[in-house]
Amino acid sequence: MKRYFLLLALGLSTCMASAQLIKQGDQLAKKQSDLDWYNCSFEEDGVYGAEINKAYEFLKGKKLKKRPIVALVGTGLDIEHEDFNPKEKANGKDDDKNGLIDDINGWNFLGGKDGSVMETLTREGEREFIRLKDKYAGYVFDGKKYYKAINDKLTEVPAPENLQEYYYFQHKVTPESPLAGRYGGIGLAYVSRDYALKFDKQMKERFPGKELTIKEFQSCYDPEAPRDSLGEIAFTLMAYGFSILQTDKWEPVYEMYASGQQLEGAKSSYMKKLEKEGSDGRKEIVGDNYLDINDDKYGNNVLLTSDAAIGTMQAGIIGAKRGNGLGGDGIMDQAEIMTLRVTPGKGEPYLKDMALAIRYAVDHKADVIVLPEQNTFYPEVQKKWMIEALLYAEAHGVLVIAPVWELSKDLSKETFFPNRWMAGTKELTNLMVVASSDKNGNPSLKSNYGAKELDLFAPGINIFSAYTGDTYQIGTGCGLASASVAGVAALIKAYYPKLTGTQIRNILLESVTSRDGVEVEKGIRVNGKQAQDLFLFDELCLSGGILNAYQAVVAADKLVK
Repeated sequence: MKRYFLLLALGLSTCMASAQLIKQGDQLAKKQSDLDWYNCSFEEDGVYGAEINKAYEFLKGKKLKKRPIVALVGTGLDIEHEDFNPKEKANGKDDDKNGLIDDINGWNFLGGKDGSVMETLTREGEREFIRLKDKYAGYVFDGKKYYKAINDKLTEVPAPENLQEYYYFQHKVTPESPLAGRYGGIGLAYVSRDYALKFDKQMKERFPGKELTIKEFQSCYDPEAPRDSLGEIAFTLMAYGFSILQTDKWEPVYEMYASGQQLEGAKSSYMKKLEKEGSDGRKEIVGDNYLDINDDKYGNNVLLTSDAAIGTMQAGIIGAKRGNGLGGDGIMDQAEIMTLRVTPGKGEPYLKDMALAIRYAVDHKADVIVLPEQNTFYPEVQKKWMIEALLYAEAHGVLVIAPVWELSKDLSKETFFPNRWMAGTKELTNLMVVASSDKNGNPSLKSNYGAKELDLFAPGINIFSAYTGDTYQIGTGCGLASASVAGVAALIKAYYPKLTGTQIRNILLESVTSRDGVEVEKGIRVNGKQAQDLFLFDELCLSGGILNAYQAVVAADKLVK
């Protein structure tokens, strides 16, 4: 057992939420259809695998024409795993003159020159909030006028100079940033304090000498008076305060809001959140400017990181040695795996890292690129970097695969990135979006779905694969489904190297194991809560089916001939 066996103690990300350690001896007693069942077929084994074994039967006698390269853009990788093909060793030189030393097996975009690595990332919404906070976070808008806390008092101020950017901050950034929500609590506390003083003065003028209660407080709201949105918010909060304090007396409610108690609590809550999630240490560890796409000489070649479990399982599905009695059989064991680390499995990847990783993969002759899960928030400038990188991959014939999130969301109602239409009128024809299915041919209950937005389902539930430290696990997740698709794409490319990423995507879509008309259970979101409903399989994805390697290689063979 290698020295880094301790990595087994580290959990998988939300993409691979369940995993079970399997000893090598234990797996020998089980059938392939219980372990690396993605290799199997329904006809032969009774499971909805991708028919890899059947594909190899068809390919017997045909010449393997290239060793395809699959770039895993995501977590780290145990490149020395016993079930992988041997890799070259580093020599401390920048042999290809790309400014990156010893990037033989890939590159860690989250590394420092001293060999250190980032272990967690912030969310994209938090990063945008921090970037724009000093310009816009202090504004309070009542629908007509703008206010800011000046000298500890809410004061009317001119509107922000850049209203378009302010609108972006309020309506795009803030919903994506829990930190922004905490900061907004400070502005709300100022509003509550000022209106508590105002309401108290009004009631004492109207009811002199009388003990004030909730009855008198109700007089502070006049539906016939000119609209005061901040006053309405404050009134609602204080009305709720009577329930919180379980009293009908005004005095304790007034004390809670007017004393500054709420304000200090809001400031304290924000500072605690800021300390915990406001920075991920990129500036100190990596040292680049994440907002400058031309600042691209950073990172290191450390790939065996604490998050390497996910990448190792993906690599096992794609390229583990076939028929050696160790772990599961990889789909295309002659594939070369390129590891481009852009996420530690916690937090959201920087779009700059992803864009540069795509370009790196294309420039280093990758045939297939696997990205981390889609995301709901791409800032416009950084979104442009991603579009340009994906178009670059398309122009070079490279297939790009992105797994969905396991959020049970309808992709026709909520936009996730990357997607085929993000470039505007130009559709990205080389981009595939995939989700997980199980051995019974059912979709993942939790995966996102969409009749046009999701391309196909692929084996990704209870999959047996390589794990860090020369061990093996059964895991579940969208990342494993994307690895299944990448493995089949690599298999096609190995025998039919002239096919482009766009052609391979079309082949995979048209050659699925059809589930048209089959009714399946699927998780959905109703008013923000998890629920379940029945769908026809073809209502869930564009292809209406599950990845099928056999039918894909037959189709590729016909197309080439």
